[in-house]
Amino acid sequence: FIDPGSPWQNGFIESFNAQFRREQLSGEIIDTMAEAKYLADEWKDIYNHERPHGSLDGMTPSNYWNQWTADHQSAIA
Repeated sequence: FIDPGSPWQNGFIESFNAQFRREQLSGEIIDTMAEAKYLADEWKDIYNHERPHGSLDGMTPSNYWNQWTADHQSAIA
């Protein structure tokens, strides 16, 4: 549970939301929900598959996941 008006209790999602607004929504005029969904899906694909993340040693989340699952395959099975 996060208290209303307490964004510091969930810094990760607050940072993510700010980044999404800054990178995707600033300057965009969105006329329909379908257009908003398309833009969000497009950004999500870039964020997860193309954009390197400093917290993942410069890897994309999908590359990190692939490496992690390969490294831990015996524990998963």
